[in-house]
Order: sequence, then structure tokens, then C-alpha cells
Amino acid sequence: MTYYGSIYAIDLGAANLVTLDMERIMKASKPLSLSVSAALLFLTQTAAHADTQSLGTVTGTASSGSTGFFGATPKVNVGHTPASDIQQVQKFDKTATNQETTITKGQFDMLTPTDSYTQALNNLPNAMVVSSGDSMDGDDVYINGFSKSLINFTLDGIPLNDNDSYTYYTNEFIPSVLVANAKYYPGAESAALPGLAAFGGAFATNSLQPSPFPMVRPIVGGGSFGKYNYGGLINTGLFAKNVAPTSAWIYMNKIQRDGYFQNNGAIQTQFLFKSVTHVGPGDLTLFFTQNNQRFNYYNGATPTQIAQFGQDYNSYTSNLYNPNGTINTNYTGFNYNNYLNWLGYAKYEGQLGAVHFSDQLYYYYGNGFGAGATTFNTTLLTPAGTIISANPRNYGGALLRQSVNLTHRWGNIARLLFPLGPVDTEVGFWFNHNNTLHAANYYSLANTYVGANYYEPVVTDTYEPYLVFNYKPIDALRLTAGVKYLYAERSFVDDVALARKLPGQFNVNFSSVLPSVGANLRILPNWHAYFNYTENSNPPGYNQFYTGTYNPNLKPQSAKTYTFGTNWEVGPWTSQLQAFRVDFSNYILSTTVLVGSFNQTVLANAGKAINQGISWQNNVVLNDMFSAYANFGILDARLTSSNQPFPYAPHHTESVGFIGRYHGFRGTISFNEMGNSYYNLGGKFLPLGSRFYSNMSLQYTFRNAPLGERLGFKKVTASLHLNNLFDRRFIQSYTGSSSNPYQKLNLPFNVYAGLDATF
Repeated sequence: MTYYGSIYAIDLGAANLVTLDMERIMKASKPLSLSVSAALLFLTQTAAHADTQSLGTVTGTASSGSTGFFGATPKVNVGHTPASDIQQVQKFDKTATNQETTITKGQFDMLTPTDSYTQALNNLPNAMVVSSGDSMDGDDVYINGFSKSLINFTLDGIPLNDNDSYTYYTNEFIPSVLVANAKYYPGAESAALPGLAAFGGAFATNSLQPSPFPMVRPIVGGGSFGKYNYGGLINTGLFAKNVAPTSAWIYMNKIQRDGYFQNNGAIQTQFLFKSVTHVGPGDLTLFFTQNNQRFNYYNGATPTQIAQFGQDYNSYTSNLYNPNGTINTNYTGFNYNNYLNWLGYAKYEGQLGAVHFSDQLYYYYGNGFGAGATTFNTTLLTPAGTIISANPRNYGGALLRQSVNLTHRWGNIARLLFPLGPVDTEVGFWFNHNNTLHAANYYSLANTYVGANYYEPVVTDTYEPYLVFNYKPIDALRLTAGVKYLYAERSFVDDVALARKLPGQFNVNFSSVLPSVGANLRILPNWHAYFNYTENSNPPGYNQFYTGTYNPNLKPQSAKTYTFGTNWEVGPWTSQLQAFRVDFSNYILSTTVLVGSFNQTVLANAGKAINQGISWQNNVVLNDMFSAYANFGILDARLTSSNQPFPYAPHHTESVGFIGRYHGFRGTISFNEMGNSYYNLGGKFLPLGSRFYSNMSLQYTFRNAPLGERLGFKKVTASLHLNNLFDRRFIQSYTGSSSNPYQKLNLPFNVYAGLDATF
């Protein structure tokens, strides 16, 4: 057995590449017909080119041994998918003191390459993932009734939720093709899990490791509604073997679509890099991701309108012409958002004797804006520091607006794991500094800066030390106890208010002590039971300063989570059954209070909620050719203080899936049903009917591809994804919003085909 740091050695051959000008081909041809034809051509040749080779065998392991940190997960590299990850889309840790599900790479491979990776949550009990038409724009995720701002998302251990508002955009950080696996925790679960807003659980995603073997893998695809992608993955293989053994991968990809709902097109460009170097007693990991995305809003343009007025035209656009009669291409009229996101980290992890250590320094940069315009008088803070009422007629008839969100965020996660007598002790510290500028900048039609009607820098520092003990008094019983201390301080400045001689500078701080305990009992060799109790908290968002009267007594939201469950294995059947209850207190709500003789709106800790239910997950692996899964959930999620349901909290969920594999062929089909739920429209909770959909994926991998010997290909994979097979539209219409007159929960029937080759 050999190893190169923590880089796994996989017995997969090299391959070659036919270089194509893919952008030229995509623009000149219909991407759907080309890609589907190519995929079907390969899929119909299964008898002549059967793949009789295995998926590859791991022949190496990490130099630092097993990582005992909470949430540690087996690493999968870019050249290899374990056979068990293809047989099972979900795995259960039967020895954990909490509910823990690993979503495998096999599950992520079932997704359309252009979808957000959070679509993998759709099969899980009491989880609901909805998109405003297309997952490429990001998903809205709901777990046990909690929205994504109340779910803790991490990538390679780094908390991703914004520390000012706890929002998270699921399409910004990593594509599904680069996800090795993800740990899903339906509750707060452990004090050792860094981050905020874990009321609805945590979704801890891990990126693929580099392989020690060189590889080039072009990836192209096309599908419905003019969507296509082209890019590729390059793995360097192992180099500097005698100095500092290193392997790295680089990924580049471009996605573009015309759009289905009112032609709301989008363009997304992705670049990612990861390297692992064995240095001294540990491994140094470097990671960087950049995502540049532009997406249009609803009521998009026709090709004729785009040709005449430019890409930024839509049906909201007016004042299209300059005074001289030329087309005003600067006026975008509520049509698109543009976002640039960077995330990078350096992590050193290793072992000295019995002490396992890890330190991870990270930095995030986000720069985004939404474009718009107004023809009304607007109060602006000018560059000279004065306040004016800007009349749009003085600036060409309209004022152009950019709603800016500029974020700089950096932090560090340090952890130690060491034995303390019979107790395994984990201690760590998370620090995060978040500096965000929220501004609305206005320009003339000649693109001259006029001023801002709000300009608000917000700085939030978060400190979170934790301590966890793991103890086994007897071999069949594992106990866990921990505590973390959360302290956050925030500074908020409203420069426009200060210029108007109004209150505009606020400083607040919050603190919470959050315990966690758990137990796991082995009843029989293949039957375990567990119990977990965890407290969770998050401070108010920066919007506490936006209400009519600032409430200095606002406290963090808090919750107590109780879970009891069991895992068992009976022959080919593995199962996990859990009951849970989340007692949510100090829920922050808008509340009307009397100040003097006037009613004012403040944010107050006025709410209590109950989120409780049952989740049941099952795998059946009959053999290497056939496996299946079935998940079921029942949910009761309601805001008890106001007797209202949580939005997008279905009463029940069911999902069933089947996986077939024969030599190089793999096929999957899933059936999902979400029970009745509600959505929130202006404070009114309107019913949303049950939702059923079915997806299918087909994939064939050739180890001896057609023309492979002549062209140098060693492995070619063709895939075909069929989504919403029965064309259930799930478009809920309502009135009251001209900009979004429908609740669109998924696309109609759509197809995506992909082709990638390894050489």
C-alpha cells in the first residue's frame, strides 16, 4: 500500500483528447440536438463496447491516519468514484451520536451538470428544494420547515452563510461535478460544527481531492431552453515527489442559457483550483474558486429585441432612446443581476504523536449589483457629502441605479484533537470578520455618478470557541458532550442618515452559551440507537436597523433540538429512523408598538415555533447490478405564537429511487412527492398544492471507446438527464406582483445531455 500525503492513488489509465473549438460549434449549432445525438449514439452501442473493468481500487491512504474531527469524511479524488458511492446515494453512520447522512458522489452524478448542487437534498425526508424556474440561478432550500437562512452551509469546513443576514446563494461556490460528498445533519447536532443558523440543520459539502495520476477531461453538454456548457478538468498528477509531493486540479466551465420563463437568459463562468502538498507531518491544501454570473429577471427579451436594443433589454425597459435619438444601451431597466464571487483557503492538517491538528485560513470576496432605473425624484448623498433631491429630468429623463453588495470576509478555523486519559478531546476556535457595503448608486443617462440614496457599511466580527469530549465507558456505549460560546459584535453606519443629521451609527454585541450532548448504544452488532440534545442560536441580522424604531434589547434567536433515532442493517437493507423536535424561541418578528402617540414598527423577540416530525431513510443493495432507496418524512412546522405555518413546509415527503448498473452502463430513476404546504405572500399564507416529479439519468462509460486507439481516448462517458418526466408544471399563479406573477417550482419536462472524455 502506498500513499502520497493525503492524495489517493487510483489505478485508472491516462487518456487523450480531440481538441475542438467548442464555443464556435455551440454558437453555430443547436446544442440540444448535437449533445442528445452524441449521447444516444454512445448509449446504443453498449453491446459492442461493454465495459468489463472495475471502477478502480484505492491503493493509498492519508499519511496522517484517520481524522477524528467531527464531520470528517472519506476523501474521493477526481479520478475515482468508490463502488459503494454508485450503489448507494446515501450512507448512514450507525456509530454517530446524532443523525448523520452522507450524500455520495453517486447522488451528485445524477444531477444535471448545470444545476446547483443543493438539488441533491431533494430526495431527503422533510426537505424541499425549489427554484424560480432554473436551479442555475440558485435554489431555495427548506429543511424541516426552516429556510436556507436558518441552515448552516459549509464548503470544506468553511461556513458560507453571510454573517450579516445569514443568506446563502447555492450557485456561487462549487458545481456538482466537483463535489466528493456532503454530510447532512438535520439539526444543530454538535458544538464542533462551526457556523451560524443551524436551526434547520447543516449541509457540509466536501470538494474532490486531486489524483496522483495526470488527467485531462473535457466536459461539454447541451439541453432544453438553449442551455449548454463547455469546459474541462485538468489534473496535474504527482510532481515534486522528492521535495514536497504535490498534486493539483484546475477546473474551468462556462454555462449559458436562453431561459424558459419569459426568456430570462443567464451566463455563468466558473474557475476552480485545488492542490494538496505533503509537507512535514501533515498536508497543505490550497483552494480557490471564482464564479462570475449574470442572470436576467423575468419578462425577458425576444431575439429580435435583443438584436435591436442589446442584451439588457426587457419588457420593463422604457426611455430607450437618448435625446439625439440613438439607443440608450446604458439603461437596463430592472433586467439583470451581475455577481462575482471569490473564495480561497489555505489549510494545514496533520498529526504529531497522538495529537491531530488543523488550521484553515480563508478569504471571501463578493461583488454584485442589480441594475435598475427610476423616473421619480430621489434623495441622494452626493460625492461632495451634501443631500439633494435629484430630478430625473435633469439627467436625461431617468436615473440609472445599481444596488451594490460588496463583501470582504476572512476568518480562521483552528482545531486540535488529542486523548485526555480515556477521553478523546476536540477543541477549536472559529473567527470570522465580515465587512459588507450595501449601497444604491445612481447615475445619469450619460453614466455620470450622481449620488447614493443609501450607503451602509456593516462590520460583523464573530468569535466561536468550542470544546467536545468523546468517551466510551464500555465498548457498546459512546458518549459525547460539548459546549461552544458564540460572541458577535456588529457596527452599522447609515451615511445618508448621518448627512441628514439623523441617527445613523449603531454598535451592538450578542453572546450565547450553547451545549450539546449525545449518546450511541450498540444494542446488537447491526442495531444502534442514539440520542442528541443541542442548543443553537444566531444574532439578529443587520436589518434590525431598518425598522421605524431601533430596538436595543433585541436578543439572538435560539432553539433547543431533541433527536432520538436508530440505525439497523438486515442483509441488503440498511435503515435510519429518527424522531425530532425543535423548540424555537425568541423568534424575531416585526411588531407594532406605541411610541408616544404614534405606532412604530420594531423587530422584537415575539415568536415561538415548533418544528417536529419523523424521518425514515432506507437503502437496499441487492448486488453490484441493482440497488434502491426509499425515504419518508412527516413534518409539523408552525409558528405557535401567531398560529401560522412555516412556508414551504410540506406535511409529508416521499422519495423512491432505483439504480441499475451493468458493466459501463448506469441508469437511475427517482419518484418524489411533496405534500401540501404554504407560501408567504405579503404576510398571507396561501396554500400550495402537493408536488410530484420524476427524474431519470442514463450514463455509459467506455473503457475502449470507438476510435479510442487511434485518437488516444481511454475513457469516454456519455450521459443523458431527463427531468420532470411527466411534465408536471407546478406553476402557482397569484396576483399582487407584476414582476413575478407566478410561483414557479420547477421547469417543465427538459433534457440535458453531456459528454466527457479522459486522456
